[in-house]
Amino acid sequence: MCSATATPVPPAGGESPAGSSDWAQFLASRVPARTSAPVSPAASELQHLHCACVVCDLAQGYALIEALGPDAAAFLHGQLSSDVAALGPERAQLSTYNSPKGRVLATLLLWRSAEGFVLQLPAATAASIAKRLSMFVLRSKVRLTPSARFIRLGLTGASAAQTLAAAEVALPHTDFGLVGAGVASAADAPDWVLRLPGTRYELVFSDAGRAVALWQRLCSAGAQAGNGAAWQWASIRSGIADIVAETQDQFVLQMLNYDLLGGVSFNKGCYPGQEIVARTQYRGETKRRTLLLHAQTQDAPVPAQSVHAVRSPGQPIGTVLAAAAAPGGGFDALACVHLDLAENSELRLGRVDGPALQRLNLPYALPYALPAAR
Repeated sequence: MCSATATPVPPAGGESPAGSSDWAQFLASRVPARTSAPVSPAASELQHLHCACVVCDLAQGYALIEALGPDAAAFLHGQLSSDVAALGPERAQLSTYNSPKGRVLATLLLWRSAEGFVLQLPAATAASIAKRLSMFVLRSKVRLTPSARFIRLGLTGASAAQTLAAAEVALPHTDFGLVGAGVASAADAPDWVLRLPGTRYELVFSDAGRAVALWQRLCSAGAQAGNGAAWQWASIRSGIADIVAETQDQFVLQMLNYDLLGGVSFNKGCYPGQEIVARTQYRGETKRRTLLLHAQTQDAPVPAQSVHAVRSPGQPIGTVLAAAAAPGGGFDALACVHLDLAENSELRLGRVDGPALQRLNLPYALPYALPAAR
C-alpha cells in the first residue's frame, strides 16, 4: 500500500443551487413528511411504484463530495478501489474507499464533471470521508469538499423510462449509463441523468427552477410525489449495499458483493487496502457475502443488527447493512452473512428466536451455488 504524511487541504465549501430556498418551499408543499426510520410507503405510492412511477428528492439519503482540479482523476484512482482513470463521461461507477486493512469505510457512486468528479455516498458519512480524503492530497492539484450545489431527484417504477421520455429527457440505455446536460431538447433538462439498477433514474440539477419545472412535468405525466421510501426499497432490491456509520470498517468489499458489481479493479495500481482485497480475491472464495432477505415484522431491521442461524445458536452469523419497507408488508434487507453457517438453516433477526428471515433472489448471481432462495 502507498502511504504518505497527511497534509490537510482546507475545503472550499459547497455553494447552494440557484433558487435553493424556493426548492425547499416547493418540496414542503408537495411531499409527505418522512421519518428517520424506514416506513411503509402509502398505498397510493406503492400502486404508482408497480404500475407507474414515483419521484422523490434524494437529499435526505445521500450527499455529494466534489473532487475538483487537474489531478482529481489521478488522486481518486490512487484512493478508491475502482478504475477511476478509465471512467469516461458517459458512465457512472461504483467504488469503495477502504482502510489500510482493507475494510470498507465508504461505498460510493462517482461520475465525471467538467471540473473533476462528483462522488455520491450516504449523507451521514460524506463530511467525514471528505475530511479523511483531504488528508492525503499532499501536493496534488485537487480539492475535495462536501457539495450542496446540486438538487437530485429520484424516479423509480415500472413506467419511469416512459415518463422521462414523454418529458423529453434523454435517457441512458444501460445501468450506470449517464447522459450529460444539453442532450435533451427540454429547457428543464437535468445537468445529468443516471440510470441505476432497479428501474431507477437519478436526475441532477444545478438550478432549482429547472428541478421544479421537471418535477411538475413528471407529475403531470403520471408520476406521484413520494418521500423516498419507494426509492429506498428499489435500492435494496437492486442488491447494492451502502455502508453507513454503524457498519464502517467491518467488511472487505467482496463481502458486500462489490466485486460482482464493478466496484473494484484487480488490474490497477495501489490504493488503501489493496493487498487485503487482492488476497481475498485470489483465495478463490469469500466466506461471507451479502444476501437479500425479508422479515415479516413490524419493527424495521437497522444497520448493524445481528443475523442468527437456528442451527448455530452461539454467535451471530451476519450483520444487517440496510433495510426498507416492502410493498407487501414487512421489510426487505441486505445483510452480510457467513455462508457456511447460513446454509440449510433458518435465519433469524436480532436473536436466535427473533423474527424469521426469508432469503430472496438477488438480481445478480453469486459466484458459487447456494440452496435455492425461498
